[in-house]
Amino acid sequence: MKRMNLVLIGLFLAGCSKAPSEDTIETAIIYTQASQPTEIHTDVPKPETPAPSETPLPATSTAPVLTGLSPTSAISPTHTSAPFLPANLTVISPQNVSELKPVAVLPEQGASVVAFSPDSRRVAAGIFGSNHVKIWDLASGQELFTLKGHVDPRIISYLTFSPDGSSLASGAQGWYAQNDSLILWDTGTGRELQRFSGVLGAISPDWRLAALTRREQDQGVTLILSDLTSGKVIHNLKAPRDIYRVSFSPQGERVAARMPDVYQDLFSFWLVDSGQLDLAMYDWVGFSFSPDGRFIAALLDNGSSDKGELNIFDGDTFRWIKTLAKDVDSLWYVNPAFSPDGQVLAASFGDHVILWETQDWKELASLPASSHTGLAFSPDGRILTTYTHSGLVTLWGAQLR
Repeated sequence: MKRMNLVLIGLFLAGCSKAPSEDTIETAIIYTQASQPTEIHTDVPKPETPAPSETPLPATSTAPVLTGLSPTSAISPTHTSAPFLPANLTVISPQNVSELKPVAVLPEQGASVVAFSPDSRRVAAGIFGSNHVKIWDLASGQELFTLKGHVDPRIISYLTFSPDGSSLASGAQGWYAQNDSLILWDTGTGRELQRFSGVLGAISPDWRLAALTRREQDQGVTLILSDLTSGKVIHNLKAPRDIYRVSFSPQGERVAARMPDVYQDLFSFWLVDSGQLDLAMYDWVGFSFSPDGRFIAALLDNGSSDKGELNIFDGDTFRWIKTLAKDVDSLWYVNPAFSPDGQVLAASFGDHVILWETQDWKELASLPASSHTGLAFSPDGRILTTYTHSGLVTLWGAQLR
């Protein structure tokens, strides 16, 4: 029987206390052949969407909910005479991906999600086994804050900085802490600003809206869109199944929810302005939009518990374009990643990461990996981060000659 992606308990118990090795990381560039395309059928029925509700969310006050945990921990200064990152890193492009090599390793093992500040000067990571979020300065490698607000048994599954970098949103997965789905932090002080109730949460790219799920006994699951500042509910969107992931499109015009099932997975996409269901994509288990919204790199179920088929779709019409590869990692934290300029796509294959250029979808290079690998590009395009639930958080870059 197929195992659902949310069954993460075994992964989450992995220990994260072992310090990363200081040995030199060996880099190998391996060239592989791309798979032949096969057409994917995506004509699906549209479930009904209920009318909007004006019922306010219960936990949108700016006063934080007390948890008995310190919001931050003091960090001793990092003494170093050398910069953490090389000064001559260049933007990652199809022309230089074969020259990528590890340029730094974060001093913490085991990440569930990684996000960069808009100026690419800080990086945040959710740490497996601790429910903590850590923020580092990338110029010095200094750990700035350890954010302690999420309650066991929760796993950090969502991180995003505000457009000005002054705030960080962290989301956690779990079913036993209903007031702990989404927390906003001040990135200058590490203080908790606000927390929202629900099961899962996400924030629109412009930080105008919050999307939160609510599951009530005998009433099913609802995806609630609300104003992030006032808390006023804009839409109540009824879901046919439990929601295990929420995300917005790059321009924020659509909100998507993943609803796995033993027999068939489903992603539903709603139009944010109207609250109407736009379309539903069956057998999708994960996806990423290109930054300009032109393409979608989607992982489709292939009957495996942790592998999928990587397909490219049109980001506006959702028309199938091409199948890039089979047996791509499809665990919840290993979605494909586009570079900020949209020219490079990366995806995890367990023991390696493959990179393609997006003009002709030509396979360019392969990077070594140790396990199912999460991926994140820095906004300035100079860093590709690879991370696993129990291994190193490695920063890759190409240096100017």
